[in-house]
Amino acid sequence: MSATWVALAAAVIGGAVSLISVLLAQRGAERGWSRDHQRMERHRDEDRVREWDSRLLEERRAAYSRLNAAARAARDALAGCMHDLRRDGSLGEVRRAELEERWSAYVVQHAESHMIVSDAVLPVVGAANGSLRKIYGLVKRLDSGQSGQEEDLQELSGRLNDLWDRLTGLRDEMRRDLGVTVSVRAPNI
Repeated sequence: MSATWVALAAAVIGGAVSLISVLLAQRGAERGWSRDHQRMERHRDEDRVREWDSRLLEERRAAYSRLNAAARAARDALAGCMHDLRRDGSLGEVRRAELEERWSAYVVQHAESHMIVSDAVLPVVGAANGSLRKIYGLVKRLDSGQSGQEEDLQELSGRLNDLWDRLTGLRDEMRRDLGVTVSVRAPNI
């Protein structure tokens, strides 16, 4: 009977070992599947982040281009106004309409830019906007005859020259933010 018990014990132990090996193999396969699933999810998340960053960069690039063009167009209209004010003492209807059209386009682009520009560019946008607004206000006062013509025309000319530097600084900061140019600043001399 001891041989029967040994055979029975061997069969039970063999069956248990087989069952345990199947369970261990299944558990290992589940862990492998879980790791693969986690890795795929991580890659999907990374792809979504890259896609979002890429889309944000493209939107920022487009907004910067529109803002730069609108600010320079407004500056050009204001410079044209200065020449007309020097020559004629007031603006003609065509010049007024051009100024208002370009100014409105600039205001829209400036407002839109606040939703997309980076924190590094925002102060430079504000500085350029402040200069543009002061010049616009001065042109409107000169056109309405509320200002002393000659002194204010000289002030307007100086402000327009300063504005060119602000707009160039804005463009350079936007290019740095987009990674188009290196972030090396010229030393202050």
